[in-house]
Amino acid sequence: MWLRKLSAWSPKEIWRFDVDEMNLPVRREQVRARIALYPTMLGSQVMLAPLLVWLMWDKVGHDTLLGWLMLVLGIHLAEFVRWLRARGLTDNMQDCRDWNVRFIVNTSFVAIIWGAGWVAMFVPGDLGYQALLICVAMGMAAGAVTINPIHRPSLFLYLILFLSPLIVRVAMEGDRPHLILAFMLLTYVTFLLNAGIKLMLTFETSLRQRFEKESLLHELRAREEEIAIALDTAEQANRAKSKFLATASHDLRQPLQALRLFTEALQDVAKEPESQRLAGQIGKSVNALVDMFDDLLDVSRLDAGIIQPRWQHFELFDLFDRLYVDFEPLAKAKGLTLQLPYCNEKGMNGSPCDVIVYSDPFLLERMMRNLVSNAIRYTDKGQVEVTCRCLPEEVEIAVQDTGIGIRPEVLPHIFEEYYQVDNPHRDRRKGLGLGLAIVRRVEELLGYRVEVESVPEQGSIFKFSLKEGDASVLARPYVITQSRQDVSNKVIALVEDDADIREFTVEIMQEWGCRVFAGESGAAVLRQLDKAALRPDLLVCDFRLPDNQTALDVMREMRDYWGELPVLIVTGDTGSEALQAIQQSGASLLHKPIAPSRLRSMMFLAMQGASKSK
Repeated sequence: MWLRKLSAWSPKEIWRFDVDEMNLPVRREQVRARIALYPTMLGSQVMLAPLLVWLMWDKVGHDTLLGWLMLVLGIHLAEFVRWLRARGLTDNMQDCRDWNVRFIVNTSFVAIIWGAGWVAMFVPGDLGYQALLICVAMGMAAGAVTINPIHRPSLFLYLILFLSPLIVRVAMEGDRPHLILAFMLLTYVTFLLNAGIKLMLTFETSLRQRFEKESLLHELRAREEEIAIALDTAEQANRAKSKFLATASHDLRQPLQALRLFTEALQDVAKEPESQRLAGQIGKSVNALVDMFDDLLDVSRLDAGIIQPRWQHFELFDLFDRLYVDFEPLAKAKGLTLQLPYCNEKGMNGSPCDVIVYSDPFLLERMMRNLVSNAIRYTDKGQVEVTCRCLPEEVEIAVQDTGIGIRPEVLPHIFEEYYQVDNPHRDRRKGLGLGLAIVRRVEELLGYRVEVESVPEQGSIFKFSLKEGDASVLARPYVITQSRQDVSNKVIALVEDDADIREFTVEIMQEWGCRVFAGESGAAVLRQLDKAALRPDLLVCDFRLPDNQTALDVMREMRDYWGELPVLIVTGDTGSEALQAIQQSGASLLHKPIAPSRLRSMMFLAMQGASKSK
């Protein structure tokens, strides 16, 4: 907008130098630039005036020359004094307006005095001196345009008042050469004015662009600061959320652990059908609660960065078999058909899919479980189908259902935490809304890209591709070890501050044939072991203990006493700092609540790992 104004200057605008709030930064810079040039402009004219008098000394009356010289020096001296007094006053609008008046007044007086000088020093009949005088005047005019294309009114006043008397005086000679010379001078003035307009336009445009860029930069920095503040606030909120979840998870998992242990014991001892039914219902409720905690735990562990892929070459059939065993009863209970994949190229004869892929088998299983679970949850009739398609060097897996589908406006949000399609009342039978959030985190960790296609009321397809594996280095990650691993005759150091959990865990371990030394602190267990003169085969320790101690403190204490010792840390924490500290310690990690069979497996694996490392 401002540039359009500059390019369309009217004669009235040429003489104006308005100062307002909008253009104050530019006007202030113009005033300061003009003030900075004062010494150069005054000095050049003060030096030229005596030289010009000396040059014309023999042609013009001495009184005229000296009188003119005194006027020039006087006006420049007064101008210099005003400059010294007011040169620092340029900050506000009134200062700039005052300088505008000073520029106009000073320039007018100076130009009039110099213009009168041309007339006084004009030598009739001596074309040589006339030409010399014209050359000096033209040079000073050109210098004024190039040095001072800053203040519009000053420049135009100076050129007109400075050269007009000389042009008129030349024309008054009346002959053809002088008339032509006067016309040439007028043309010269016109070109100077045009050059001055272009220089002023360039100068003002550069100032405008500079301040516009500075304004944009300031806005950008302000926006960056706002974003940084918002990001910091979000990070603080996320840390507070993680801390809350970690604390709440730990506090809730303690009684949940005891509840799970007691529930399994109740199911083992229940004899009457009604008691067995009630025990089974309690077990289902506890398992649902455990599943919710597991989802929260998975999100925390993935966000903490403590889960790293363990890449293996393995057959998809083993994974599909596990999915079928776990999800077929759920699908059947809803009247759905669950179809598992046969490779589209290799399985046409009905034989199982023998495709080998390269991935982390357990992270891939977690993705598939969440996708299949979601598909069954949101499908009321029809089927859920998992398909496998062989591509060049890749295998595409898809989970397709005939469920409620996903509306287009909802689709971008389905991978967000706690977001659920068509569950505004937060029906807990539909989970917490973390399943697809976990899928998104796992896919990013494995480098996959889950694509979603959905038609409302017809169903959805979730598909992604993974690398084809190498049969020569085939692993069997899903081969299930016998659930009753032999841990008999092992000496177990158990540190657990919850008396109920500690008592029940001791009973279970003793049923497995373990010799257990248990206490609420590491020091208490150390005393028992020292008294029995036994070295433990395994330390099983709760992470958070009384007196601000943790399992890491107990682990260091016992390893200082016995050297290398396998350690299994049991925790309900989901905080990233705690999980990272446990991972870095080299201890095995088991999250509450724990099924006895899972505890036994982890104890066996922890001791087996220690024996292999030796």
